[in-house]
Amino acid sequence: MTAPPAPLPDALRLPPHRSVLRLGPGSRLLGLDPASALAVEDLPHALAEMLDELARPVPTAQLVGRAVARGAAAVEAEGLLRELLAAGAVIDAAGAERRERRRAESTVLVAGGGPLAVGVLLGLAAAGVGAVHVTTSGTVLAADLGTGYVDADRGRAREAATAAALERLLPGARTGPPPQRVVPDLVVLADAAASDPVHVAALHADGTAHLPVRLRDGAGIVGPLVLPGRTTCLGCLELERCARDPGWPTVSAQLVGTPGNADPACVAATAGLATAQALAALDALTGPGAEPVPTVDATVELDVDQAVLTRRGWSPHPSCGCGAARGGTRHGAATCAEGRAGDTIEG
Repeated sequence: MTAPPAPLPDALRLPPHRSVLRLGPGSRLLGLDPASALAVEDLPHALAEMLDELARPVPTAQLVGRAVARGAAAVEAEGLLRELLAAGAVIDAAGAERRERRRAESTVLVAGGGPLAVGVLLGLAAAGVGAVHVTTSGTVLAADLGTGYVDADRGRAREAATAAALERLLPGARTGPPPQRVVPDLVVLADAAASDPVHVAALHADGTAHLPVRLRDGAGIVGPLVLPGRTTCLGCLELERCARDPGWPTVSAQLVGTPGNADPACVAATAGLATAQALAALDALTGPGAEPVPTVDATVELDVDQAVLTRRGWSPHPSCGCGAARGGTRHGAATCAEGRAGDTIEG
């Protein structure tokens, strides 16, 4: 006896950022990327128009009901939706809504004094993160402009200028140092070429996930995402570099708190990449079923001049006190986002 088909989700929609395009009276194209777009052809008018409704979340019962009112059989409408769901061309709308709610209930602290910190803070706020706090100091410099600060902010205290930038983006939103008893879901360590080891040690002691983002020799670097005691940490990377270069501790000490440099295009692109990776980390930390985070046990390096994005894998170091040491990828092995050793993504 054939088992009945699984029930459809209560509401359906296209995956985020995709669209429905007409190929003809009974044909529709769902999405544009050749790797994921799906053409659906030879549909009756009633089913083709049903697909046109999927650009926004729609209750499944209403979607099928309207298709039936246009002349389709309910079993045909539901069967088509099941096929599209299995192919990933439509998704459970409730899943996206749950992710939005989790983001709205999340807290992120961005720590840094430069253009990356303000850029990531604004990106997270625009993406719906409910509480985005900042710890920063000093005054806005000319090199800080372009990711949220404006020319009138030059010489202004960064904390006040950051609050003003957020107010311009989202009137009524507030930022600043977090309340004393608030434990963030994620800390973004921005701008400094090397993070303050005292701050990093405190994050480990509290078990707080943290993601560094910085500039180095004109390129942007994001990661690794550190889940204390579970993944490669910044101390693991330092030990690996010391093993390669005995003089590294002298160099590293000079980089603590010192911002890196890059052209404005690289700064803006790095802030965008860091925002995306922070959101991926937040989704994985606060909800089940999230996609793997590319910056776990890895750094992502962005060279905008050469249009090259490189993912470099790292392993927990056996001599590090973080406790994450285990078998894993070779130290420093460069990989692309799909994980093929030695590849890079070029475009």
